[in-house]
Amino acid sequence: MKSKRKIFVYTILILSFIFYIIMCMQISNTEASVEGWGYNTTRDTSQYILNNNLSAHIFPEHFCDHDSFLLVMVCSGPSNVEARNAIRETWGDKRNSNNVSLFFLLGETMNSSLQNDIVAESNKYGDIIEERFVDSYNNLTLKSIVMLKLVSNYCANSTKYLLKIDDDMFVNMHLIVKMLMGRNSTTDLLIGKLICGARPIKDTSSKWYSPRYMYSGRVYPNYLSGTGYVMSVDVAEKLYKAALQTPIFHLEDVYITGICAKKARVRPHNNSLFTYQKLNYDLCLFMKLYTAHRFTPVDIRKTYNLLKDNNVTRECLTQKNSFNVNHWIMNNIIKVNKTYRKSKCE
Repeated sequence: MKSKRKIFVYTILILSFIFYIIMCMQISNTEASVEGWGYNTTRDTSQYILNNNLSAHIFPEHFCDHDSFLLVMVCSGPSNVEARNAIRETWGDKRNSNNVSLFFLLGETMNSSLQNDIVAESNKYGDIIEERFVDSYNNLTLKSIVMLKLVSNYCANSTKYLLKIDDDMFVNMHLIVKMLMGRNSTTDLLIGKLICGARPIKDTSSKWYSPRYMYSGRVYPNYLSGTGYVMSVDVAEKLYKAALQTPIFHLEDVYITGICAKKARVRPHNNSLFTYQKLNYDLCLFMKLYTAHRFTPVDIRKTYNLLKDNNVTRECLTQKNSFNVNHWIMNNIIKVNKTYRKSKCE
C-alpha cells in the first residue's frame, strides 16, 4: 500500500514538473523578442567570440606593447567621431599622463562611407579597435566580452587596471588614478556605481526590456552601471573566463558585472563618485566626481577647459558655501527608487 502511495506521489511530482516546463516554454514563445536575440538565437559565447584568435577588423599595432598603470577602453559607436575627438583632446589626451593608455572599441558599420572614415581615423590616431560584429545597443555585451578577451590575452602583464567607459562621459582621470594608486593591492577590484535590487523590465518599449527567455530570475544580481567602471586585470581575466561559460545576456552591465561576476565569485563594490544619471551642470561638482554621464562633445571640451583654469578651480575650493561631495551623495544617490535599493546594497 505504501509503495503504491509513493509511486502516486512521484507520478504527480513528475507530471507537475513537466507541466511547469511546458508552461514556461509557452510563455517564452509568446513574449516579444529582443532585437538580434530571438528566442531561437544561440547565446553560446563561443559562437561569437574566438577565444585564442585575433578577430578584430581594425587593431592597433602597438596595443598593450608598453607598460601602463591604467588601460582605458572607451566603448564608442562608429559614427561618434566627434565624441572620440573631444576625448582625445581633453581627459583622454595621452600627453597628460604617460602611465595611462586609451583605445576606442567599436563594432562594424554597414555604411561603407563611414567605414572608410573609420579606417582613416585609425590610420591617423592608431587608437581604434573595430570588431567583427554589428555595432548596436543589444550587442554591447559582445563588445565588453571582446574587451575582456583583449585585456586577458594581450594586457595581463603590461597593465594593472582597466577602466571601461562610454563615449558620452566626462572623466576626471587624475582622480581615478589617485584613487587606484592609494590602494594597498593591485588585485581583486571591481568598482563603480552599484545598482541593487533591480528587476527585469517587461515593458517592450523600454531599451532595457528583458523577456523571460533571456533572464528567468525575478531580480538581477547586484551590478555596476555600464557607463563606467574599473577592474583590476586579474578580475578582467576571471570575468572573461566566466563569460565563456555563461549564455549571453543583452544588457551589458548586468551581464558582465552582475551575472558573470557572480559566477566568478567577484563582488562589485560601490563608489558613488562614479555617476550614471544626467546631472545639472555644476562645475564644482564635476571637479570632485570620477565620472559624469550624458556629456556632449561640446560639454566635454567646455568642462575640461574650465577645470584647467586655476581661477575657476580656486573659486570652487574657496567659496563660502563650498561644495560638499558627501552631502551631494547623501541627497542624490542614497535614495530608494526603481533601480537602486539602498537596503539591499553593501
